[in-house]
Amino acid sequence: MSSPPGRRTCIGCRAIDDQTALVRVALRPSEGKQPDVVVPDPERSVHGRGAWLHPRRACLERAVRAKSFARSFRRAVATEEILRRLTEAPDESGADQGSRQPMSTDADAS
Repeated sequence: MSSPPGRRTCIGCRAIDDQTALVRVALRPSEGKQPDVVVPDPERSVHGRGAWLHPRRACLERAVRAKSFARSFRRAVATEEILRRLTEAPDESGADQGSRQPMSTDADAS
């Protein structure tokens, strides 16, 4: 069963929300026998299967613990890159990141 148009399910908390409130992540192929790498897709332009996640640390950590990325992408994936990129401060290059939102902590949600 899929979500209604414009609504997506967070792979961390499993809540259905408007896609503008979620960050899309996609796979970047790796070299050799290493698993593919999960990376943010703020422009929502990477072809292929994607997964959606609230920009909250709790959702990210829950998705990693529950192996939701591997289940969503239907293969083994490396999550170190997504952990690093979504928990760091926005890049300082000055480039517009579109809908990219820095991860918040649980304290931010209250």
